[in-house]
Amino acid sequence: MFHRLVRWSFLLGTSALILAAAVACGVASAAPSAQGSDTPTPGPNLTPVPGSNRLPTTDIGESGTGRVFAQPDTAIANIGVELTEPTLAAATSESNTRMTAVLDKIKSLGVDAKDITTVNYYVNPETSNPKQGEVPKVIGYHVSNLVRVKIRKLADVGKILDAGINAGANSLNSLTFTVDDPSAFQQEARAKAVKDATDKAKTLADAAGVKLGPIISISENVTVRPILDKASFAPGLGAGGGGPGPVESGQNEITVN
Repeated sequence: MFHRLVRWSFLLGTSALILAAAVACGVASAAPSAQGSDTPTPGPNLTPVPGSNRLPTTDIGESGTGRVFAQPDTAIANIGVELTEPTLAAATSESNTRMTAVLDKIKSLGVDAKDITTVNYYVNPETSNPKQGEVPKVIGYHVSNLVRVKIRKLADVGKILDAGINAGANSLNSLTFTVDDPSAFQQEARAKAVKDATDKAKTLADAAGVKLGPIISISENVTVRPILDKASFAPGLGAGGGGPGPVESGQNEITVN
């Protein structure tokens, strides 16, 4: 039965964002001279540009973080058949028969063919452990056939996977929950990250007695890192009926740094 699956959650669109803001260190931020001249008095460690009464523009670099939580709308599972038979013909025939039954059952429950993709198919001969001087003999063939299934109705995840197992699948090596189109959430997180970095830069500028000018550069380094709770699956547990078990999707955290 499929009730041995526990909740998974997934982290999407993690990225690094570094913001550099110009610091206006000229007339706007320098204190007037004692003689009342229009020429600003340089602050500590600032040297006027040669031939000019203007100070050089420097910058403050800061990083910010924006987080947005989104309810997953899609599940992705890798499910399939793994078996070993004495002959190549028997192994491939049995694998094909069982996998066809699995796919037919999954499609009958509303999964579109375009959302099913073969991700792994291999046939490996298995050999005996020969004694010294003997030639290894092929004693069987191991076949693995896995497909990635995208399930767009989360309420049907347990039912679909349990049905696939009852139809002959005996391998389920991953299950993740995600947002099919995270772009809107990433945009929101990105805007929050820029605001966070700007607020930090302003705090530093205020403490230093200078004023922030416009942002002069923003860089972003995108990575994706899943955060997963443990899930377990034992081949063959789906046989014998009993109905689908509960599957919880949790939340996705979209983070931009």
